[in-house]
Amino acid sequence: MKKSALETAKALIRRRAFSRAMNVLEGASDTYRDNFSYYLTAGIACLYMDLFGDANRYFNQARKIRMTDTDLLLGQAVLYLRRGDTERALHYYLDIIGNEPGNKTAKNAMDFIRDHGDYETICEWVSSGKIRRFYPPIGINPYTVVRIVFSLAAGIVIGLCVVRAVVPRRFVPSGSRYDLSQFALSYDDLKNLREKDGTGHDYRYVLTDAEVQKAHEDALRYILDYRDNAALVEINRILNSNASANLRRAANDLLSYLTEPTFDTLTDSFSYRQVASDPMLYVGCWVAWDGSVSNAFLDGTSYRCDLLVGYKPGEGAYDVEGKVPVVFPAAPEPEIDSSRSVRMLAKVGVDNGGQISLLGRSVYQPLAKPGE
Repeated sequence: MKKSALETAKALIRRRAFSRAMNVLEGASDTYRDNFSYYLTAGIACLYMDLFGDANRYFNQARKIRMTDTDLLLGQAVLYLRRGDTERALHYYLDIIGNEPGNKTAKNAMDFIRDHGDYETICEWVSSGKIRRFYPPIGINPYTVVRIVFSLAAGIVIGLCVVRAVVPRRFVPSGSRYDLSQFALSYDDLKNLREKDGTGHDYRYVLTDAEVQKAHEDALRYILDYRDNAALVEINRILNSNASANLRRAANDLLSYLTEPTFDTLTDSFSYRQVASDPMLYVGCWVAWDGSVSNAFLDGTSYRCDLLVGYKPGEGAYDVEGKVPVVFPAAPEPEIDSSRSVRMLAKVGVDNGGQISLLGRSVYQPLAKPGE
């Protein structure tokens, strides 16, 4: 029986595919109007994606329907805790303990507030991601269980096997994130790695057979290793090269296996200087860049600004690596204090002039110190 959109989204959240879960939920919003579980699930997904404004909005919608759900109270409590409002956070945690005396998450959060709930420590826990231990629990990632079982089984097999089978393919999928065996290079692929006739084509990257093969195999390996940013660089290299049409089609198909990261899950975040050296190679990659915001304004439902990469207000030196236009395409408007440094999670794009642009996703600023 086909799963409902809500069940599918919950399964994706357990697999830590938060962005895909939100895509499913947003596509079924009309179906689940005034549904408590829908709003709660969306709020939890947004919370884990660092979209705190959206999380708060969904939690408030859920609270209009039901006020005593434990996961809802945990979600709202941690939003207050993140902002340093320990008094309101404690109020929610006490409500949880009153309804569910054995709740470990609430107890641990209250112990943290009692023993370490000062401003500096909260900032450190927010910055490091430790604060996530107080988020509503989403269960064990089933892929983690599969990987453990797979590793144990592989160890047994390796211990028992004394002869290694000879395979005609150089790449053998080694992870359990996805089954990418369909992308392994066939004998025909290995004979036709590049376009035979490049006449009339203006390739950005002219690669050798060995370079095409390495880029393809590296892309597969990076995807299996949860290094989507690194994989996308290799995919871009193939798509803009003299690789054969079959290899370029395969690279394009691999794009559907990449997932959107959060600040905590982002790997291989490239620096501004790396991206500026060859923007086309990094199109679609996610970056987390520090800097300062200028020229901010609302354009309909979009929030636009310039990110002065590397500039830290109030710290003296005006060391700007570059100025990059950023657009956050939908409400709510991100809460940014332009007088303080900011960290942005954003996707790299290229404008018509070949210059870097960013599609904003999340913003992080340290809590303002008392008196600021």
